[in-house]
Amino acid sequence: MNKLIVGRTCMLPSQSFSNIDVIKVKTLLKHTAWTNKKRIMILGIEYTSLLISIMFVRLTSSMANKKCHSRLGYHDPRTFDLYACAWCYDFLFSVNEKALSASFHEPYLRDRDQMIAGYHLVPDITDDGNFSRICSTLTNDECKRWRSCCINAHDCCGRQLSAPPVTNETCARTWDGWGCWDDTPPSTSVYLSCPAYIAFSIPTIQAEKKCLSDGTWQIRDGQPWTNYQPCLIFHDLKTSVYIGIACSALSISLLLPALIIFLKYNSLRKQCRIRLHIHFFLALLLKEIASVLWDVLVTYDKLSNDTVYTTTLAQNTHWCKVLSFCKMFMKCSTYSWMFCEGFYLHQLLSNAFSPPRSLICITVFGWGIPLLSASLYSLVRVIYSDENCWSIFFQYTEWIMYTPNLVFIMANLLFLCNIVRILLTQMQSHPNEPSNFRRAVKATFVLIPLFGVHLFVTIYRIPISKTGGMEYERFTICIDNLQGFFVALIFCFLNNEVNGKLRRTWRRQVSERFTSRNRRMTLTLNQTLSLRSDIDFKSPKNSRKDEEKTNIVNGDHKRSNNSVVDV
Repeated sequence: MNKLIVGRTCMLPSQSFSNIDVIKVKTLLKHTAWTNKKRIMILGIEYTSLLISIMFVRLTSSMANKKCHSRLGYHDPRTFDLYACAWCYDFLFSVNEKALSASFHEPYLRDRDQMIAGYHLVPDITDDGNFSRICSTLTNDECKRWRSCCINAHDCCGRQLSAPPVTNETCARTWDGWGCWDDTPPSTSVYLSCPAYIAFSIPTIQAEKKCLSDGTWQIRDGQPWTNYQPCLIFHDLKTSVYIGIACSALSISLLLPALIIFLKYNSLRKQCRIRLHIHFFLALLLKEIASVLWDVLVTYDKLSNDTVYTTTLAQNTHWCKVLSFCKMFMKCSTYSWMFCEGFYLHQLLSNAFSPPRSLICITVFGWGIPLLSASLYSLVRVIYSDENCWSIFFQYTEWIMYTPNLVFIMANLLFLCNIVRILLTQMQSHPNEPSNFRRAVKATFVLIPLFGVHLFVTIYRIPISKTGGMEYERFTICIDNLQGFFVALIFCFLNNEVNGKLRRTWRRQVSERFTSRNRRMTLTLNQTLSLRSDIDFKSPKNSRKDEEKTNIVNGDHKRSNNSVVDV
């Protein structure tokens, strides 16, 4: 009690609370607590809705990942295969000439001649009955083409299911009816080798598909569109083949006699520089021969044969793969020997007092590196993609050959720059001789085809589907196939040393031919004169004896005839 009184007496009047103030404080506390509870409830609702949306996105993405996409939308793998096979039939063959047609609404092929409602064929290549009935409307080759298209569509569906989830910023992976396209970033054009089941197409030509800036595929006539025109212009491709064969023939017509000239003269053959030329010319000659054989036996056969699976490319024979290996090996060997030519000349100019004397290491390198890269590439193709005579690009395996070739060209470019620097340095020591500048410029241009620097323009090739692509393709064919022509012309037929030996040989041949002709004429004249002298200077006595012998013989002959008549 005392404590309470003391406590009360200790409080100041200003610190005392009225009942109204207490009520206000309680009301404020209740309002604050309710506000906090309301905020907590709102936050809980927001978090719950966010979790639900995340779960929904994951659920829909997982559902989408279990479906395959085509131009008709998303379908489960079974329905996707049926739609794809139906449209493979419709896209590959003219509908006006075939009895079956596909539908946008059902994964079936309908017989246009059947009047029964609901009659259809299931385009399932695993069902022998339906497969046989569908193939009965096609030729044997067309049936194989249709089946190959269905198999590619099935593989495309498997590739879509195994790929990571689709992001919203990319064009979605899809099957367009002929080819399989992966996820593509916006504002990008992607390319695909022409399918082998398209008639008259060759796998070195590519189709084009564009992903627009908004992350959707290019649309034409209300449907996603792919540019397959390069695969169908086989008349223009035939012209390109003719140009390539003509250029290769020109190179062969000069490379072969150039090799014969180098091998004929022992004084030329002993020079290290000429021996390098012999190896390089031989590599170019074999490359052009392999190129002509490939164009005639494989490429032209594919472009001129309307039955796909009777072509050499589709049969994938052993000799076709051997020819493909030889073509790759010879092409790589030309790059390696261009590098050997550049390395030797660079060493000769930079170390004039100690030039290379032995070419054994260079010879082993020039033929060994291409053989190694071509063999490794062939081994990879046999294991992972042993089809179409290895003419279709398989992922990044082409870089097994491209990498050393690019290294050789880059090294030759550095060699050429250093050689030009050495020539310019020598010019500065003799500034009053204008002929030195002309020699330097001439040497630079002469070394371009020998070092292969001109091949830099063929590293990137404009796709044929773009404007000017076909013209640039033919330009690169001429640049590549005419290298042997220019190299043989410059380093053999325009070489002063070679021309001097050819002139001496020609003069000797003409002199020997003229001498032998004079000898024959003299001998013939002497024989004629001796015969006439024998006739003219015969003795009269001998001539009379001969006449008497002739008369006696004639008389005996007459008497024998008379005796025969008497009998």
